[in-house]
Amino acid sequence: MKNFASKGAVLAAVAAACGYASAATVGPSAYVTAGLSATSRVSAEGAAAAAVNTALPANKAFVFAVTVTTTVSHFAGDEWRLTLSNGTWSATSITPSVACGATSPITLDQVPTISGNTLTYTVGAVSGTTSGVECTFNSLAVGASSLTAGDVIVTFGAKRASSTVYDRDLGATATNEVFSVRSQLGAIEVQSAFNGVVDYQGSAGKGFATDDGSVTSSGNEDQLVLKLNTGAVADTAFSLGGSFSLNVVINAESGKKFAFLDANNDGVCAVDEWATTTHSGVVGPATLGSSNFTINGACTQLTFVKSDQVIPGVGGATTFAMAAGSRFATPSVGTVGNTITPMDFPATSTAVFTRGANTLIASTTFDAGAWTSNGSTVVIPYMPANTTAGTAKIQPVIYVTNRSDVSGPATATMRNESGVSCTADLGTINANRTVNVSTAITNAIATCYNTSDAATAAGHRLNIVITASLPSATTEVYSGFTVGGSSRVSVVNSSNGK
Repeated sequence: MKNFASKGAVLAAVAAACGYASAATVGPSAYVTAGLSATSRVSAEGAAAAAVNTALPANKAFVFAVTVTTTVSHFAGDEWRLTLSNGTWSATSITPSVACGATSPITLDQVPTISGNTLTYTVGAVSGTTSGVECTFNSLAVGASSLTAGDVIVTFGAKRASSTVYDRDLGATATNEVFSVRSQLGAIEVQSAFNGVVDYQGSAGKGFATDDGSVTSSGNEDQLVLKLNTGAVADTAFSLGGSFSLNVVINAESGKKFAFLDANNDGVCAVDEWATTTHSGVVGPATLGSSNFTINGACTQLTFVKSDQVIPGVGGATTFAMAAGSRFATPSVGTVGNTITPMDFPATSTAVFTRGANTLIASTTFDAGAWTSNGSTVVIPYMPANTTAGTAKIQPVIYVTNRSDVSGPATATMRNESGVSCTADLGTINANRTVNVSTAITNAIATCYNTSDAATAAGHRLNIVITASLPSATTEVYSGFTVGGSSRVSVVNSSNGK
């Protein structure tokens, strides 16, 4: 009879000798960097700004020791590797060393190979039993600026000289956390979004109807307020102190511009234009000045900069106000110049916090809000439309007349008998002009209601609302329709009689 029990014992012994049955124990044993322990929460921002963070040691590294206890046999020529889960090893001013005891059966070469997050020693000689040996790796240094938020864990693995895989004496990960890295700064939140109503009734579209807690005394501005919350700084080692800067980039809605900042109306925006004219302006986070505010030449992107801000303390917060709008107190209807364009800001605006050349919060996208208007709204309660060719064709005929000295965009919203809504972009209605918008509305009807379909080509009965960013007192709409391309029938709308 074969001895299966004996054979199993032999297989187990072979597996143990090859390193597959057990794992080395790995754990931190000492912390050279003052204030560093296994429960330390290191400031991610403080570590990233190592070059300027005076709270960090002069070598700008976190130094500690770990112990490894082997469980399998090792041989001369084997390689031992320590791997970091976060950051990279640093040997700028510190030379790591290893000691396995005065009578250790294992001798390691004292000059390791350091490459990124791996540190590798070579076994020089062995004598006696090499399992159960405790070795201490001293002066292990992690470069502060290489760290990101997360735990810093050291794992151990060994391999035979002839192997390419570190598969022997693999260290367990449950007991080898050295310290953790956590964000010192919390989330950036929008405390108050842009919500201004562009005033076309009393301010010719060059200001807002109300003052939204503006940071200037002239005119009505709309204000965006961002809030920076801090984390538990008291539990974060090597916190970053001092001052920092906020850089906020606000993008216009697609297809729209901050045209009210184009003072000379040449299609190119520049800071010196809004700073010296009276019909438009922007207020930066503190005082007026190009150092606080810039705009790109295409008039589609605003940048606010707030410098020299003190990082708030434990559980604290700092708010930042940015405002945009008219710079004069009582703009009058008829004032020459571009109006503020109502827009729904896309959620692509960004806020970046920096300290010197170091970025503390890389980029946080947010929704800056929206600018609506109290401009002209004209209702055409009934409008027939029929795309059938010939004598049955019914086509809307609509003109928008602007008798003011300002220009503004216009749109049309239509609903058919089923309540299906369609929109049409009517373009810009220039100052003191009458614009034929019939084609734009007809094309929108054909696209939205699919009047090329025989089932729907017989026609629609529509309600049309035209909204223009213009003073209502000087905006009038003519509405009617033609039958068979010749006869014209007028349709009453809410602007008639102005």
